[in-house]
Amino acid sequence: MTTLYCACCGRPFIRTSARGPAPFYCSQDCRLQMAIRRRAWSDRTDSRTATRRTVERHEGEQTDSAAFGRIPATAGGQRTAASWR
Repeated sequence: MTTLYCACCGRPFIRTSARGPAPFYCSQDCRLQMAIRRRAWSDRTDSRTATRRTVERHEGEQTDSAAFGRIPATAGGQRTAASWR
């Protein structure tokens, strides 16, 4: 049979059957590990893209320097006491 190398761990393994497509992984453990890695990598790229979209959205907004740092008023124009400790 044909000797192949695992796409996960790099170990050589022998293809047991010539039928169907060639396997990428030497064992079920390697298949599961690569599925976990694919999910983790896809989450990383999705979150990075979402972060970039958020940054672009905030960069496009007009900033009012007079409003920066103001505490919003509650109903009736009264401010609430804030504890900073």
